Amino acid sequence: MLEYKYVAKDRMGNVSTDIVRAKDVAAVVTHLKKGGYLPIKVNEVKSTKKKLQAFMFSASGRVKSKEVVIFTRQLAATLSAGLVLVESLDVVSDEMENKYFQTIIRNLKRDIQGGTDFSTALSKYPNIFTVGYVALVRAGEATGRLYKSMSDLAGYLEGAERLKEKVKSAMTYPLFILCFAFLVVLGVVFFLIPKFEDMFSQAGAQLPLLTRMVVGASHFAIQTWPYMLGIVIVGIFAFKKALKIRSFRYQFDKNILRIPIIGKEIIHKSLMAQFCHTLSALLSGGVGLSTSLDITSKVVHHLPVEGAIGFIRDKVVAGANMSDEIRAQKIFPGLVGKMVAVGERTGTIDEMLKRTAQYYDDELDNIIQKLTALIEPVLIIFIGGFICIIIVALYLPIFSVTKLVA
Repeated sequence: MLEYKYVAKDRMGNVSTDIVRAKDVAAVVTHLKKGGYLPIKVNEVKSTKKKLQAFMFSASGRVKSKEVVIFTRQLAATLSAGLVLVESLDVVSDEMENKYFQTIIRNLKRDIQGGTDFSTALSKYPNIFTVGYVALVRAGEATGRLYKSMSDLAGYLEGAERLKEKVKSAMTYPLFILCFAFLVVLGVVFFLIPKFEDMFSQAGAQLPLLTRMVVGASHFAIQTWPYMLGIVIVGIFAFKKALKIRSFRYQFDKNILRIPIIGKEIIHKSLMAQFCHTLSALLSGGVGLSTSLDITSKVVHHLPVEGAIGFIRDKVVAGANMSDEIRAQKIFPGLVGKMVAVGERTGTIDEMLKRTAQYYDDELDNIIQKLTALIEPVLIIFIGGFICIIIVALYLPIFSVTKLVA
């Protein structure tokens, strides 16, 4: 038996609060109704030990974004099938493999049974359910079309996940090739070159300039690698600390967009796609324009874009047209402002933003395909050139010794 604290009204409208022992929340609600009370709020009274266990559990648990997408899609499907919210959560929790997430879903169910709104229950887990997620759910509750909001939300999250995978795929392949090249360089510098150097020393051969340069580079790397490693570790630690300083983070986010291809094309277009997708989803879900812009600014995770959206929001609240303010921000391409202007004239801003997001999605696909096709031969030429220099440098002394013997 557990202890529950309840707030309830009697038939005269008087509010009373008490703590009772019961099996679960449903038992408390049933008990109150039989006594002629209307339950307002029912919460479990947790002991210090339970609170500590809950904290340790929450600290060790993790929910992936893909799992949130699956949860949302399954919840939308069960709600569309006619199940009530509590029943839908019960079904989804049984299908969830992540035990930590399963416990959270059951906590959501318990909160709802106790009279808490679904959106309010979700807001207790900000690391899992974002501000935008909660806002769309709240809009669905307000309109009485929660199943429609969950379906739209699932579509939005699936699109966001696809966008994330596109950017990852653009970065993963080049990074893999570079890491492989780095390992090859380490193997040559730390193992292959020293063995050849010993052989040359025993033969007493005069080393050519290229060979001496390669051997000298190997000596330098072997002697200084602990210091170089320390510098790298300190540099990474300092960089992470610096990113927490807002002014540094702003300049970093701003400058990263200036990097050819990666910044100007992939990152910038992905930010525009994210902006359009998020704002479109919020507006079509019934969230007000001002609130939608405010939430979108927090979703993009890029300070210059966040600041630009905040400036646009302030101007829109003051009565300006959103399209004019978007055009005034250099960080937004002209296409976004033009499409929003069309949406303002036709009353379909959300639809125009959705089409714009799709355009940037297609652009990202094309850029990633071209980048992959370009990077592969470039990296092969780079690795091949390095290996060729090493081979020539190591075999030149051998040719010299062969000529002397002959």
